Amino acid sequence: MNDIRKHKLKREGYIGFLFILPALIYFTILYFYPAFRTFLISFYKVDPMSGALSKYEGLNFYKTVFNDLLFWRSIKNVSLLIAFSVPITIGLGLFVALLLDRIPNLKLRNTLSLLYFLPLAASLVAAALIWDWLLNPVYGLVNSVLAILRIPGQKWLTDPSQVIPSLAIISIWQRIGFDAVIFLAGLQAIPHEYLEAAKIDGASSRSIFLHVTLPLLNPQIVMVSVLELIFGFKIFDQVFVATRGGPANTSLVPVLYLYDKAFTWFNFGEASAVGVFLFIVVLGISIVQRKFLRRTIEY
Repeated sequence: MNDIRKHKLKREGYIGFLFILPALIYFTILYFYPAFRTFLISFYKVDPMSGALSKYEGLNFYKTVFNDLLFWRSIKNVSLLIAFSVPITIGLGLFVALLLDRIPNLKLRNTLSLLYFLPLAASLVAAALIWDWLLNPVYGLVNSVLAILRIPGQKWLTDPSQVIPSLAIISIWQRIGFDAVIFLAGLQAIPHEYLEAAKIDGASSRSIFLHVTLPLLNPQIVMVSVLELIFGFKIFDQVFVATRGGPANTSLVPVLYLYDKAFTWFNFGEASAVGVFLFIVVLGISIVQRKFLRRTIEY
């Protein structure tokens, strides 16, 4: 009997493995192997034509990158961009989710949720081109509206002091719908008994939000914070299309720096070193973020 049971479990294990095999092959080809290859190239010179590894360089590529002031400028730029965009995106996403959660009509709520989510489904390149036109200092729609309101036009993406906030506006516009949908799902999963009990106890709407709703949204807040941080660090398309790192490298970000190293100067070793560094930084920050933000809530 035990042999039959073991054989059945073994057979089910094989069947289960066959089900996950396509996904395993997909992630191996598109993610795991390129990540391993990138790590390897960060220690070797590479033939640009054949892609073959040649001379072992050790940590030389990492030293070159870390001694490059332009690299640290890109880190500073992306840090400013994250500081501008991430808190506002999360805050507005939560605000929109709270408004949507109050709509009793399910069809209207779903329609509005879809409209908020549409910017994320749009092509990043197309969105960047549209915003590049909207924020054009000469013929852009935004400055035209400001002129009607008798407000001085701004230089937006062409001004060193305004380019990071302008890119943050594009990022917020694109990501707010994603955060709102995640928060809305979290709000709808909160048992109404908790909210009703708080109301019976005489808690105000503000107290209910701060001490019941917000703590129970902690898993969604952690997830959204980590995802927004990762998105912020790997931002590329908008910057590449809208500014190409300008003016005067004031919008240069690490992934654009990596791109230039790899496909403009063919320094694949240095580009790979940047990729490995960004992976370690994002992984470390995400772990710390989860440790300090994630907590168990019991009522």
